[in-house]
Amino acid sequence: MRRHLPITIIGVVFLLAIGAGLMLLRLKQPPSAATAPIPEAASPTPAIPVQPDASVAPVTSTIAQEAPEAAPARPQPEALHVRGKANAPVTIEEYGDFQCLPCAAFFPVLAKAEEDFGDRLRVVFRHKPLHKHEHAIMAACAAEAAGLQGHFWEMHDLLFQNSERWTKGVDTVGPNAPPSRRLDSKLLAMPTEVRDVLLVYAEMLKLDLERFKADLDSPEVKARVESDRTRGDNLGIDRTPTVYLNGRLMTYLTIRTTEGLHSAIEAELNGHPLPAATPPAAASVPPK
Repeated sequence: MRRHLPITIIGVVFLLAIGAGLMLLRLKQPPSAATAPIPEAASPTPAIPVQPDASVAPVTSTIAQEAPEAAPARPQPEALHVRGKANAPVTIEEYGDFQCLPCAAFFPVLAKAEEDFGDRLRVVFRHKPLHKHEHAIMAACAAEAAGLQGHFWEMHDLLFQNSERWTKGVDTVGPNAPPSRRLDSKLLAMPTEVRDVLLVYAEMLKLDLERFKADLDSPEVKARVESDRTRGDNLGIDRTPTVYLNGRLMTYLTIRTTEGLHSAIEAELNGHPLPAATPPAAASVPPK
């Protein structure tokens, strides 16, 4: 056994040397991805502002210059013509025809009520051109065309104030006519064609005449007038003026005078409204 001891010791030393060598080799190898430490995030580098090159036009600017400009939206006729405050306790809604002489007679009666009751009265006007009146639709379109330039009520007033001038012709008015029929001197030399008379009114109101002429014949304006007339037809209205007081149909004979209309409005304000008239037909669209 003593004879084999040196060999054993040499073997042990040899094995230890191999083990030490393997350990050193392992320590020198780079760490694996699974055990590698996560590096700290680098601080962001401040962005350096880039100055545009004045010699190069931006792409978006070029595109914007080449794109055609959008056409301006065409103004539409108003859906409702109202004069007075929205919170007025009394609302009068009139369906009228500018060629209707009773409507023209009612015009100063209603105007006086507007003056006397002030903020307590709100007036709504709707078109109801009767088929028997040749120029009623054209006159209504003239009011709407003026409305597109912000002057509906001014044209409305002119048409009613001078109804006999443009509905019956020059022979019924003039310097020798009764005071109720006498016109402003500016109107005495007006043409006899209704369309030309309407153009004179537009000129008096300082409207853009070319625009007025175009709007007078435009589908939008005609559709606006027809919308009111259809509404009136649905209500069974077959005559003008037809007047609603706070949504109740009034008997025209009761309110056609200044005293009669004032009494009806006073009764409404005092909480004792006049009874409604019998409608000409079943209403399918309630008045506003």
